[in-house]
Amino acid sequence: MNISTLAQGAQVVRTAFPTAKPVGGLILGSGWRAAATAFEIQGRLDYRAIPGLGRPTVAGHDGALLWGTCSGLETFVFLGRRHWYEGAGWESVAFPIYLLKAFGASLVVLTNAAGGIRANLTPGTLMVIDDHINAMGEHPLVGPHDVCWGARFPDQTQVYDADLRRRMARAAERLGQPLAHGVYLATSGPIYETPAEIRAFRAWGADAVGMSTVPEALLAHAAGLRVGALSFIANRAAGLPARSASAKAGLGNKPLAHEEITAAADAAAPAMKELLQALWKEML
Repeated sequence: MNISTLAQGAQVVRTAFPTAKPVGGLILGSGWRAAATAFEIQGRLDYRAIPGLGRPTVAGHDGALLWGTCSGLETFVFLGRRHWYEGAGWESVAFPIYLLKAFGASLVVLTNAAGGIRANLTPGTLMVIDDHINAMGEHPLVGPHDVCWGARFPDQTQVYDADLRRRMARAAERLGQPLAHGVYLATSGPIYETPAEIRAFRAWGADAVGMSTVPEALLAHAAGLRVGALSFIANRAAGLPARSASAKAGLGNKPLAHEEITAAADAAAPAMKELLQALWKEML
C-alpha cells in the first residue's frame, strides 16, 4: 500500500475543507446513499479529485466526499465506496480510514447491502454487525508496515465497538424499528455465492454475506478508531432456495442481480435514513 499516495489525497481534502474537524465518518455502501440527506452539507468533493481514491465503478456508488453535520456532529460522509474487486488497489479501499485518522476523527460507521444466510434475515432487515469472517483471500495490511495502521499484528478480538452497537440498538428501539445482530462474511466478489459456499458459510457461523466492509473495519480498528457497521439485508443469499422476493411471491427463483439489491434498498431508504439520524443523536 502506497502511504504517500494516501497522504497526497488527504492534503487535497485539507485544501478543499480547511476548517473541517470531523468527529467521525460514515461510509455509505450499496443502497444507503439516500441516508446522506440526513446531513447538512458544508462541502462536497468528487472522488476523482482525490489521489488514491478515484471514482467507483459500481452502480449506486456516487463517488463523492461530503463534509456535513447531523445533530451537530461534524462528519465526513463517503457517498459510495471502492471495492477490492474493482482493481484499483488497496489504496482506494483504505483511503477513507486513512483520511479519518489524519483528521483526528474517533469513529467510523460502515454500511453495506448483504445477502441473508440466517433464516430470519429476510429482505428488508437491518442488521448490526457484531463480528466478521474474512473470506476474501486478501488482506490490506499485507506488505510493508506503516505506523499509521497501529501495531504490526493488530488484535481482532473486538473489531466492532460494543458501545456503538448498544447505541445502534437504542436508536432502533427509540424508532420502534426491528434490528437484528449477526456475523457478516466478506468474499472478494464480484460474483455471488454458490449453494455449496452458502452451506459452508452457514457452518462457519456466518449470518450474512457481502463483498465489502471487512477491509475498512480491520484497518479502522487497527488504526485506533471505534468501528460500527450496519448491513441492509437486500436479498436471501444467492445460493439459498427461494432467496428472492420474486420467488417468495411465486414468480420463480430469478438469478440474483445488482438491480434487485438497489431496488430493495430504495424501498427501505426512509428506514435506513431514520436509523442513522437516530444513531447520530445517540452519540451526542
